[in-house]
Amino acid sequence: MTRLLIVALAVIVLVPPAMAILSQTFPFPVARLNRSSASVCVTDRHGTPLLQLVNSEEQWRFPISLDRMSPWLAQATVAVEDKRFRKHEGIDWLAVARAARQNVTGGRIVSGASTLTMQVCRMMDDRPRGLSAKLVESFRARQLEKLRTKDQILEAYLNVAPYGRNLRGVEAASLAYFGKHAADLSLGEAALLAGLPQAPGKLRPDRNPDAAKARRKIVLERMVATGAITAEQATHAGEEPVAIAAATARTQAGNHAAWTAFQSRPQGGRTTIDLPLQNEILKLARHRVAPLPPGTDASVVVIDLATGDIVAVVGSTGAVGSDAQVCGATAWRSPGSTLKPFVYAAAFEAKRANPDSTVYDLFIQRAGWSPNNFDGEFHGELSAADALRQSLNVPAILVAEEIGMDRCLGLMQSAGLTFRDGTTDRGGLSVVVGTAEVRLIDLVNAFATIGRGGVRKTPRLFMDQASASAVAMDANVCATLDAILSSRARTPTGMADLMADEIPWFMWKTGTSSGRRDAWAVGHNRRFAAGVWVGRFSGGGSQVYVGAEAAEPLLAQIFALPRVRVDSDPSPPKPWSVASPLPKPPEVSGPIRITYPADGARFLAIEGQAIVNPRVNRPDALQWFLHGRLIETSAASRLLLHPGQYELRCLAPSGQGSAVMFSVQ
Repeated sequence: MTRLLIVALAVIVLVPPAMAILSQTFPFPVARLNRSSASVCVTDRHGTPLLQLVNSEEQWRFPISLDRMSPWLAQATVAVEDKRFRKHEGIDWLAVARAARQNVTGGRIVSGASTLTMQVCRMMDDRPRGLSAKLVESFRARQLEKLRTKDQILEAYLNVAPYGRNLRGVEAASLAYFGKHAADLSLGEAALLAGLPQAPGKLRPDRNPDAAKARRKIVLERMVATGAITAEQATHAGEEPVAIAAATARTQAGNHAAWTAFQSRPQGGRTTIDLPLQNEILKLARHRVAPLPPGTDASVVVIDLATGDIVAVVGSTGAVGSDAQVCGATAWRSPGSTLKPFVYAAAFEAKRANPDSTVYDLFIQRAGWSPNNFDGEFHGELSAADALRQSLNVPAILVAEEIGMDRCLGLMQSAGLTFRDGTTDRGGLSVVVGTAEVRLIDLVNAFATIGRGGVRKTPRLFMDQASASAVAMDANVCATLDAILSSRARTPTGMADLMADEIPWFMWKTGTSSGRRDAWAVGHNRRFAAGVWVGRFSGGGSQVYVGAEAAEPLLAQIFALPRVRVDSDPSPPKPWSVASPLPKPPEVSGPIRITYPADGARFLAIEGQAIVNPRVNRPDALQWFLHGRLIETSAASRLLLHPGQYELRCLAPSGQGSAVMFSVQ
């Protein structure tokens, strides 16, 4: 026993000078201070977690600065782990002497003398416990004290100390046990956490609340002894119940936004998502799809015009199942007529047309393609504003043909749209009616460009992300599109019962893809740009997937939200003269021929029916016959057919005619 005491005293006397020499030979491994990696955490703009993932060591760890922790945590930890922390230089020689005396007297290891600094060094370099390890820790602790301040060392300890389960650091422990941030802990909660590192497995409050309370009592007594708190404060804190937060399922509201953010920045961070607003929009979207056919889903994107912040991303309205895992905001879908405003914008910028210019809606053929309108009718001559407002196909196609598709596509891409490689080359003029797929998030950003008066911003998903700006469109042209497509020019679907002064101001454009697979509504109100997609992720169509009916009501509800709505009207655009009017296309002539459906075509019935829109190569007044029976002219443009074999025939007053055979399966 005497020999052990002599050894202990020798260590106390000889170690300090030896350490001074060794410090110059073996510098401190600073890189190891951050050996334990942080868990991934993606939050909304207010700091609310949207997505959390364990780190590479399968641990939960969320490092935070000391000033973001409850002051009680630091005081409780120092009181119970290292009461002379502020006075020693990494080694508490008084504690060493006490431990040596107790261990020698007891004939075994009774207590240790590790300081907080030594514990930090041990946790950054896990080596087997023993005398040699203790000497290394002591050596490293002296070095660390010269490299970091006391507050930095304490902060490091509180961020790496074990608190039971796979929890490292006070922030992870506070969130797991109490459902709150470390900054919000009470004295009793802070004292309970401070006591856990001594034996994290045995003292877990969720499994052994009595043991955790007993340890908390010791921590509070130590705090009284050090003068950190009064005896009365200790009594009140000791009476706090050990209330462990129940594990709750993470809301689905921010999932797609969080995963989209994580994919672009795997280390996580604070996103631009406004979770309260997103929750409101998700609720509206779920209510919108509820009465629609089974399998219907919806996606929504909202962008703040001033900053370019993506404040809401609803990828899916589903809570479970495979569809809930699909993010419709970034899926490639056919946009229908939502691109037409940019076609007219190209003509307006080129001074080839203005809102009052005459455009033509009549029968045309291009390489065997005879485009028709949604209602199956042609409307003759009308103004460009009316043609855009009514979303007529032929006038937009003729405008694009005259202006040039390259110019139209260039303006779309300049505004923020992107297309899949090669689709615009293959699509040609049909891109105008939505054959080139786009993503909702890009489409909303393009309408945000219109809302900013032609200034395109790079949309950002993280608060610290830069957003570049560039002028993409003429400001007066953007104002003209606003006037043509505003809620003052046409009452939005779902708002017919409101008084005029109750309808918020916004502009928008709807779209419906071929086969009614995608319903769109996209617009802006000068504060936010928003877009809605409704359909099935499987691609199956439905008669109800029409932009004005399925998507527009939801968009109108979003722009009516108190945090989103705008009631004041913008200034009207300035008029301009047309330099070279758009020409009238030549009339189509030749033998009558049914161009759609093709002879021998087969259609797939959806929900028991197939929609067939017959077309011919001539605008003549025709009579239509299905299986030899005369069809009403109004019904001939849109046939609803059950499975079977069909013969369709048309007949002109001149006696010319055409017939095809097709089937519905």
